[in-house]
Amino acid sequence: MTIKGPRGVELIQGETLTLFASAARGAGVAQTGTAAIVQGERSRFCLLLDVTAAASEGTDTLDVYVDVLAADAATWLNAVHFTQVLGNGGAKKFFAVLDPSNPGTAVIDVTADAAAGAVRPALFGAQLRGRYTIVDGGGVAASFTFSVTGYAVGHPA
Repeated sequence: MTIKGPRGVELIQGETLTLFASAARGAGVAQTGTAAIVQGERSRFCLLLDVTAAASEGTDTLDVYVDVLAADAATWLNAVHFTQVLGNGGAKKFFAVLDPSNPGTAVIDVTADAAAGAVRPALFGAQLRGRYTIVDGGGVAASFTFSVTGYAVGHPA
């Protein structure tokens, strides 16, 4: 049996999302990716930060975030702040899951980004976007090659 959502995607199957395709990126102003629109058709997101090449200096840093669009359709909330990658850290992979089925019992202050390595799994929205900041600690220009992809599964009953 085929069940399609308003975007025309098959809801029984999961779907792959790309928030950032693999590419070398340098230091500079924080960058925000294009939003992936899911419109409530999914109930869980499995996200992967895949760093395939890091800068060469330990003072260079990469911070990668995943934000969700709040119910007001105007406010972005930081749901994932992957572990910070150091320039001398080499290739790394980090995995995070957003699943609001067990939202917890405490209010989450979303006026600031989550701490590095933290996931706020109860945050959910109709759209997701990636965001990153690369800081050059000095010396050779900092560059990190990475991607952020995801797999969206489940659908509302």
